[in-house]
Amino acid sequence: RMIAALRYEWVRVSTVRSTRVAVILCFLSIGLIAWAASAPTYTEFDQNGPVGDPTVEWWGAFSQPTLLTAIFASVVVSQNIGQEYRFGLIRLTLTAFPQRPRILTAKLVSVVATGLVFAAVSYAASWIGVTLRGYPTPPSVAAPGDPALLLRGAVFLVLWSLSAWALAGITRQTAIGIAVPVVSGLIVEQILGGVLAEKAPWVQDVLPWSNATRWFSEPTVVPEGIDQNFPPVGWAALGVFSVWVLVLVVLEIVAFLRRDA
Repeated sequence: RMIAALRYEWVRVSTVRSTRVAVILCFLSIGLIAWAASAPTYTEFDQNGPVGDPTVEWWGAFSQPTLLTAIFASVVVSQNIGQEYRFGLIRLTLTAFPQRPRILTAKLVSVVATGLVFAAVSYAASWIGVTLRGYPTPPSVAAPGDPALLLRGAVFLVLWSLSAWALAGITRQTAIGIAVPVVSGLIVEQILGGVLAEKAPWVQDVLPWSNATRWFSEPTVVPEGIDQNFPPVGWAALGVFSVWVLVLVVLEIVAFLRRDA
């Protein structure tokens, strides 16, 4: 029965037109961004043009487009639950699979798989983009990078997908799952952190989606004698975000199991 529930989720997600559109748009747009991001840049110039070796953001071509990838993924995972409530399809789902824990598990697996699929699509498109630039592997002039960046990016996409899915399920609104992470992370939390930077600098350390967007950053080396708060980055930022995601997912689990369809 669990296999049947997983197959049901896969067929439902994969046959929705918006899923195919999101994957295609993601692939094309990420490839274009990666191609643009990997353009050689020069820091020194003379009257004849650039001087010295260029710098190529090879790893940046993989990390920079991931927020856009996350938005595409959130469209798909939010529909995973939000559209079912909107059109009353959740009743058909629960009729076919009366045991709510089983269908909930299948949905969670589907959301995680969606995040990983979009990570693979994003990285494949990025690799094609840098290959078209002539850099299928990191060139000698590439800016420093860490292969672990790709793992962090995949974790980021899975966590973002889970947060979008949970919000859409809690509110029963697909648009909430898509819009809130983006608006909160890129606008609301940035303003809040800036306003409270002096009185409560710790606020930047605990905000959810703004922490998520710092997944690709590396820790800053703080010179001695400088007392300045630097918010979490890299794995630490993902750790903060994962706590928020866990809370949202638990709330959605409780709501799904106890709330009327």
